[in-house]
Amino acid sequence: MHILMYKLKDLSLGRLVAFLLVFGLVVPLITHYYLAQETRQSFQSRTIKLDRPADRADSILDRIDDLKYEIDELKRIKLSLGNELRELEGKKNRILRIISNYSKTAEAYRSQAEHYQRDVVRAQRELELIKLAKRRANDCPILPHLKLPHKLDVAYLESSDLLLHQSTASNCHLHNCFDFSRCPFGSGFPVYVYEQPFGQLLSDSSGMEIFQLLKGNPYYTVEPEKACLYIVIVGSIEASRHSKSKSELENDLHLLPYWRGNGKNHLLLHIRTSVRDSTSILSLGINTGLALIAQSTFFKDRTYRYGFDIVVPPSNGPSTGDVWHLAALHLPARRKFLLSFQGVHKDHLTNTMTILRDQLHQISKEARDLFIELYLSKSEFLSSEQSGDWLLWGSHENRSKILRQSTFALIVGSNHVGSSWDNIQVRLLEALQFGAIPVILSNDFILPFHDMIDWRKAAIILTQARLPELNVLLRTITNEDILNLRRQGRFLWETYLSTTDAILKTVLATLRTRLSIPADPVTALPTVSVFGESNPPLTSPPDPDALISLPQVSPTFIRNLTMTIVDAYNVWNYPPGSFRMYPSTPFAPVLPSSAPFKNSSTEFELIGDGMGGAGVEFSKALGGNHPVEQFTVVILTYQRELVLIEAVQRLVGLQYLNKVVVVWNSPEPPSLSLRWPDIGVPVHVVKVAKNSLNNRFIPYDVIETDAIFSIDDDVEMRPDEILLGFRVWREARDRIVGFPARFHAWDAQNKQWLYSSEYSCELSMILTGAAFYHKYFGYLYTNWMPQIIRDKVDEYMNCEDLAMNFLVSHITRKPPIKVTSRWTFSCPNCPVSLWNDKTHFEERSKCINFFVKVYGYMPLLRTQFRADSVLFKTRIPSDKSKCFKYV
Repeated sequence: MHILMYKLKDLSLGRLVAFLLVFGLVVPLITHYYLAQETRQSFQSRTIKLDRPADRADSILDRIDDLKYEIDELKRIKLSLGNELRELEGKKNRILRIISNYSKTAEAYRSQAEHYQRDVVRAQRELELIKLAKRRANDCPILPHLKLPHKLDVAYLESSDLLLHQSTASNCHLHNCFDFSRCPFGSGFPVYVYEQPFGQLLSDSSGMEIFQLLKGNPYYTVEPEKACLYIVIVGSIEASRHSKSKSELENDLHLLPYWRGNGKNHLLLHIRTSVRDSTSILSLGINTGLALIAQSTFFKDRTYRYGFDIVVPPSNGPSTGDVWHLAALHLPARRKFLLSFQGVHKDHLTNTMTILRDQLHQISKEARDLFIELYLSKSEFLSSEQSGDWLLWGSHENRSKILRQSTFALIVGSNHVGSSWDNIQVRLLEALQFGAIPVILSNDFILPFHDMIDWRKAAIILTQARLPELNVLLRTITNEDILNLRRQGRFLWETYLSTTDAILKTVLATLRTRLSIPADPVTALPTVSVFGESNPPLTSPPDPDALISLPQVSPTFIRNLTMTIVDAYNVWNYPPGSFRMYPSTPFAPVLPSSAPFKNSSTEFELIGDGMGGAGVEFSKALGGNHPVEQFTVVILTYQRELVLIEAVQRLVGLQYLNKVVVVWNSPEPPSLSLRWPDIGVPVHVVKVAKNSLNNRFIPYDVIETDAIFSIDDDVEMRPDEILLGFRVWREARDRIVGFPARFHAWDAQNKQWLYSSEYSCELSMILTGAAFYHKYFGYLYTNWMPQIIRDKVDEYMNCEDLAMNFLVSHITRKPPIKVTSRWTFSCPNCPVSLWNDKTHFEERSKCINFFVKVYGYMPLLRTQFRADSVLFKTRIPSDKSKCFKYV
């Protein structure tokens, strides 16, 4: 018994209960079995001893009595055993219930322990994020109070010779003739425009048009007291017919309400709408004081002041709007004529012009693919000043026919230092428009907006002494360089020079950049919820697997002054240009890997604190050279509520998820009975103005991360696949990074592009039904990309993903990146999608060919590169884990 009790001590609760149950049932059965055996043996022994008949009868009677007694006893025992069995059965059931209750309690404790463990891990993660945010806040430099710039010392100017005996202050610069105190960094560059043009206009409508365009500029203000700059629109006149004398015109200018005696912070703006317009009223030698001059012609009487005045080309295009249809296509790289030049001159040629004429005739004899035409004209409109330059020949339409067939276009600049002529600028604009690369033979001619635009990226600038070598020099330029120059030239023309509105924006951007004032910021679209305040959405109970973490908002506008002061030249000379400022871009500098260890940055979340690691350490930190980040999921949906809810539910527990934005393209609001899952992060359901696939890329203000994961509601992806794509995107922030890949094929028979979805070893597009992209490209898609492309997307209800691929490749000149995933991830039980329509692929091919016309070339680039998971097929020790086990 002692041994039994000792053994019982080692038994667990479940085993002890089972033992007692067996012991209680078996022992009584064994006892009754042995009693029945003894009774049977006693009866047999007594029967054997009976051998006399009388005794035998008596014995039998006695035995019958005994048997009756024994039967009664056995019945009693049977009844007792039945009762005991029923009691034991009841005990067994009670014990089983106890065991079941204990099991349920143990399972509940186990689940609760796992939940507590997840809470502990989550709390540790949040604590790390809080510590990181605290370090960032502590390390963030405290900016001193912003003080206003120094005021302009007018007394010094009036006492100096700066304004004396000059029609303009020839040695004016911004630092000594402009009052910076009216233009602090935070002013926003307010510009006031005098409604009444100065001087006698040849066309009142042109001055009013310029005023209306300036009025629509974001810098325009109706409060002159707060203005940084005052613009005076100067009209064109005919010098022999103007009605006022020079003194009267000067008096009119100096009596402007805010001239303040010297014209500081004033801009006299003259834009010619035709080469043969009469000259500016400023050519009369009017004293313009400290005012800046913006016009096309600077020569003799109007000396150009570098860094102060602005060379503005004539406006020979439309007033506003898209101009892609007016430009020539980029291909073929080499055209019929290697070089073209058409010029007209008067009877008398200067020595320089004579030498130039002879050299042009000589090189045209050496090569048959040169188009050189020189004409003699006795037209009266040629003034004495113009007689020293080669002037335009023919009409704009006739010149365009030759330029469209020319690889290069010769532009002979003026021989006067610091000069600028209308006809030379018109040659430049026409060459850029029609894809003929300008070859400028002058180092003295002032090109439009020369201090902002890097003209050597779009033109070849040589001295006239190189003219005899030109035939050889041009033939050494490769096709790749020709196309790059042509592409850059079209960007400059389309952005800064093509329309009157573009020229006006460029004038203001030039002054704003010189003053180191950031550009007008692009704002995100306000988000309107589909749920009214009185109709909040129904939500399901929180999912225990939902990851709750501190939101990590991407920093915005942190490089606004930096890009204006340090990086302005690059901003001006790469798409999308300098007119707007974006919250963030994918082109920010990357710190070296040693930065977090050399006290130069604490905005890192290093893997294993810099020691690296496999799957466990890998899943705890992003690492890399960028701050801790998250991403926003954007889901486009249309009348598929249950499919959408399932798509949102699949995002439960997704690491680094900041929020979910559902673009509700359906005309009807969500059902009132629809229950939205609580996935641990905010879910915003956006109401849109109309059903459009362009809504997918709108930069809504609720999107607070740079990284956006665009996904269709019928796409099923595992969290580890999404995270793999996110990590790849962080290392290629200027690319579209995603999963379904396509490529553009060439139909040699029909000479057009085709959209192909066949499996291929190369790709050129990543469909945005499952792809990461930078929010910056959402701003460009909505605010900068030609409107005609968005219209085409609405027309076909198709091709928005192709349009985004065209845009990103055009900006970056890089192909997208495909990330490894399963072969298929479409929802098998979803309703019919748009791509199931038989016209879907036909429309996509049409879109590709149309987009090529808009951009002027095929911007998509093919690649054979794809990103696989780190350690995907690597053999690693058993105590380690892979980064992603299945991808």
